[in-house]
This record gives sequence, structure tokens and C-alpha cells, in this order.
Amino acid sequence: MRTNQTVRFKCHHCLHCCTDVVALPTPWDVVQIVRQTGRHPDEFIEFLTPDEISNVDEDDPTWLICGDERYLMALQRDSKTGCIFLDQYTRACTIYEARPLLCRLFPFRVKETRDGSFRGFALHNDTGCPLHRNGTVAVHDLRALYERDMKHQEDYEDLVKVFNRQTDPDKRPEDFISMFYLKQPVSS
Repeated sequence: MRTNQTVRFKCHHCLHCCTDVVALPTPWDVVQIVRQTGRHPDEFIEFLTPDEISNVDEDDPTWLICGDERYLMALQRDSKTGCIFLDQYTRACTIYEARPLLCRLFPFRVKETRDGSFRGFALHNDTGCPLHRNGTVAVHDLRALYERDMKHQEDYEDLVKVFNRQTDPDKRPEDFISMFYLKQPVSS
């Protein structure tokens, strides 16, 4: 099956994705952010309950279960100013080179065949983004990002399964971070 080689889109920096969209990083994304910023994940990660986030399926495999509650790992954000990494003066992403893969893919969605095979990309219709179509984005570049993200997503889901099997009654969603991030001591 032949796929389109490009998707018609050009970002006009409306900042919708940085102010209105909740970024859900993988553990790999978190580690990349730590490497770039030197900050501990506790400084930029939050855990959201189903009441605090919409449009995430109840059976999404990245829900962390602690007692009777479920949580998703997200980049901290403020309802007025947006993502913690959005510079309030320049309105630019301060971690652009290390931004989560889902941020890099927004506002694109994968199109699949009936058997689940990759078919191409399209723009999400209900993103809130103006979806300017006066440019082109190479599908090859998007597909490389998508395939990298899928590998990290599989690892993420495996970690969540292990975390969710833990029966400690005092388990907190913040404990999930220690499953993939161990702060290295500073050498003297």
C-alpha cells in the first residue's frame, strides 16, 4: 500500500500544544529532560487522576494504580501559563531538544490499516490547534519519531505493569519514578 510522502501542515506557534495540551512523557522522555536540565523529575513531573485529565481511555496501559486510585505521569503545568518548560517571556520551549516525543508528534495522528499496519499520518481534527496547512512535513520523519516512541511506549507499559503488581499499601505514584531514575551521587 502506498502512503502519502507528506502531510500538509505548518506550525505557526500558536502555543496551543504548550498551554492547553497535557504532555504525557515516557520514562525515556523524563530521563532526556533530566540530562538536559539537571533537574530531578520531582521538579517537573506531576501525577494526574482521571478527574484531572480527559480524553485518556480508562484502559490505557499507562495508568499507575495506587490503592483505589489511578494516575498518569505528566509534565507539570499551570492552567494559566501552560507547560512548566514554556518560557513565559520568550514563549519558547526551554527543553526543545529534549521535549517528549509526543510533543514532537503533535498534532499528527497515525493512520493504520484494518490489520493495524502503519498507513500514514493525518492531522488530529479536534486538537484545538488551528492546523495551518500552508506547509509540508515529511511522513518519513514523523514515522521515525513514531517508531522510536512506540519502543519507549512498550518499555513504559512494561514498567507500569511491574509497578501496578506491587502490593505495598503505602505505594504512591511518585514511587514510579524510582523504577527508571536513580540519582547518581555527585563525584568529588
